[in-house]
Amino acid sequence: INAEYMGLKKMFDALSNLGGKLKRAIASPFISVLKDSKFYAEGVLTPEEFVLAGDQLAHKCPTWTWDGGKESLKNKNLPPAKQYLITKNVPCPRRLKELMSKEIAEDREIEGDWIEASSGHPAPKPGEKEPAIIDIDMDEKFDEAEDKKEIKVAEKVVDIGDLEEEENVFEEIKHKKDKKAETIQTRTYDISITYDFYYRTPRLWLFGYDEKGAPLTKDQMFEDIMSDYANKTVTIETHPHQGIGCVSIHPCKHAAVMKKIIDTIAENGGKAEVHQAMFVFLKFISSVVPTIEYDYTVDMDLEQFLHFTSLQHYTCLLYTSPSPRDATLSRMPSSA
Repeated sequence: INAEYMGLKKMFDALSNLGGKLKRAIASPFISVLKDSKFYAEGVLTPEEFVLAGDQLAHKCPTWTWDGGKESLKNKNLPPAKQYLITKNVPCPRRLKELMSKEIAEDREIEGDWIEASSGHPAPKPGEKEPAIIDIDMDEKFDEAEDKKEIKVAEKVVDIGDLEEEENVFEEIKHKKDKKAETIQTRTYDISITYDFYYRTPRLWLFGYDEKGAPLTKDQMFEDIMSDYANKTVTIETHPHQGIGCVSIHPCKHAAVMKKIIDTIAENGGKAEVHQAMFVFLKFISSVVPTIEYDYTVDMDLEQFLHFTSLQHYTCLLYTSPSPRDATLSRMPSSA
């Protein structure tokens, strides 16, 4: 029954997505380009505001850059060299399945906000005794080790030439180990942000590569997306400026989330500026792809107000689940 239900659900979601695409394809030519700002009223951006926010993102986070895209796919309502933003080779070191199944209870919380670290030893099974604690006389062991060391030194005469040769070999081995340790293979993503003229908001696109640099399949990329969103609000579509198939996070709820955040910041005595819109956007999108480590460092003025907005609540508007990346913050003391 569960398999049947899931099959019907996937089919329904696919049909809904197809219906949405057809609706946008028919309506898009008749939708006028937004000229007057409605950022505070509706949470949407004009093309000019999108460029302004993109400039600020590229300035604060140099890993993001503007791209002009293919000449045949340029949109006349955006500057030729600023059709979309892109950041490449973004690491994605963990699968969501690993993150969700990880046992957070390795460290047991005791009084207040104190954490009792795990000993690293498995707990005894029912009926078994706790392992005995061995009392070690450190002075005795140290003296014994020193005696053995002196005997070995007396028995072996070291040749200086042999010693230098051995040191060179050890140095070479150490260099190889250090070089190997520096090279950590992981999945990577090229991430881009375009302006959606239908919804009048930023839109995120993903294209992934495996540890050897080969393109990821759709199913592999969906492993890095929260399950509540995959196949429902995240689909494979053609990138409007690159002309290739990418994973796209649907922007139908982006304006509603942005508006809620703007209002909450205002209620707490702040004001979200238009040029900060891209940081807010990337902050709540991180709930969809929590293991893809893209840069969205925000300035301190905005960060303190984002703390009040409880973003994991607003991402429920996007779909349903809080981000595991945000969940780690919930363990912080309330005074932090």
